[in-house]
Amino acid sequence: MKKKLLSMLLAGTMVLALAACGSQGADEGSAEAPAQQEEAAEENENAAEAPAETEAEAETSGDVKKVAFICKSYSDTFCLAVNDEFKKAAEEYSDKFTVDFFDSANEASTQNDQIETCTASGYDAIVFQQVDAEAPVEVVKAALDKGIYVIVTTGHIEDDGASWFVDADPYQQGQVVVDYAVEKGFCDDAKVAILSGPIGNFHSDNRVQAYKDAIEKKEGAELVATEVGNWSKDEALTIAQNWLVAYPDLKVILAANDDMGLGAIEAIEMAGKEGQIKVFAVDGTEAGLEGVTDGRLEATVKQDAKGYAVEAMNILVQLLDTGKAESMNIDSALVTKDNVEEFK
Repeated sequence: MKKKLLSMLLAGTMVLALAACGSQGADEGSAEAPAQQEEAAEENENAAEAPAETEAEAETSGDVKKVAFICKSYSDTFCLAVNDEFKKAAEEYSDKFTVDFFDSANEASTQNDQIETCTASGYDAIVFQQVDAEAPVEVVKAALDKGIYVIVTTGHIEDDGASWFVDADPYQQGQVVVDYAVEKGFCDDAKVAILSGPIGNFHSDNRVQAYKDAIEKKEGAELVATEVGNWSKDEALTIAQNWLVAYPDLKVILAANDDMGLGAIEAIEMAGKEGQIKVFAVDGTEAGLEGVTDGRLEATVKQDAKGYAVEAMNILVQLLDTGKAESMNIDSALVTKDNVEEFK
């Protein structure tokens, strides 16, 4: 009986001990649970916030506009310089818009196709250097009708002011350089030839007209040839070589851009006629300024490549921000050996 009572007491003690152990374990687990739950809740909160941040970033990304810059021709030194200056200026606005660059290769039909493609692709703005003043009018108006801003730089198109532009006066550019040639006596009793850009190009046509007007007024000067060099140095070289044979007493070549002027100079040098024929041009490209510095090119007219790019950028930003902007003309300056260092 005593043994049985002892066994029952021992069993009861063990049960109590085990219950106490179980109670202690539960208390420890309960103390850890709030911390774990708080940590888990915090993780869940962070997880919930992550998509919201990503969504905000996506919304910001969606606000970045799309801009196209269509260069007249990468083979045209001046137009490419404007293209590159625009690219530099765009870096400051990378949070506002991206810019895709295109080359029209001096083809009006190619440029029209590019404008139509950009319109269909939903670009917010198109900036371009026109190949022709009339050819892109309809496709530009179609872009404007869809709410796309269109800016022409280094020229304008005949759309009655529907698009925006940054331009200069090409007649004045031609006039200032040919007047210099006349004033310096280079056109006295002289045979003169003109290297033209593409027929129908606003800038070429007006520079050439200024040349023709001045030579016609100059007594003793004779215009013996006008040929299209398409802004190309190589084409101008070939044309000038033919002129040197056809007109051995040629004294002056008036080129509508620096590249053609430099092509004519190469032909003169190849013929051993350095110093006998004076060449004048327009653009003030780096190569043109070097030509003036070393005396190979008699004079050029400085067009502001950076100005064309920066002012087009200013108009673009104003339009994207407010929907309003003003077109503008920028100045051009005669460059001779006396002042060439000011333009480098």
